[in-house]
Amino acid sequence: MNEYGNPLPGYPAGELYTGQYHRSLRSTAGALTDQALIFIASALHGLVPLDRPLHPYNVTLGDAKAVTASKVCRDTARLGLDDADVLFLGGQDYAALLLPSVPHLHTPLVGGIGDQRGQCKRAREDADVREAWWKRTAALHDEHAAR
Repeated sequence: MNEYGNPLPGYPAGELYTGQYHRSLRSTAGALTDQALIFIASALHGLVPLDRPLHPYNVTLGDAKAVTASKVCRDTARLGLDDADVLFLGGQDYAALLLPSVPHLHTPLVGGIGDQRGQCKRAREDADVREAWWKRTAALHDEHAAR
């Protein structure tokens, strides 16, 4: 609350998350696509655009207040991700929340956080890696649409 008792507007989601892992994912996402097409998978809020104001929170997946697959399903439907090429950068626990509603989801990162940050760095520096990721993403979408 501010000095007048009104709630503060929060921070843009893109500024709220400041850890090295998140910054690595974000900069890689920025190398892959337009900022307007980047969403953050929040343990509390589901899929949120970078400019959505959020207040700091302390919720992780599995907590009582954590987002559920059904909430994420509503988010993906609202965003039209069922008929889009969707490339996800992040942990497998978050990807698992998305897979029921986006079965064609491409998750190119593997291994631990250090491995994933290295893969992100390679993608940022090498257009061929980014192109290969998008080609695989499109192929998964096409395979799913053909079923």
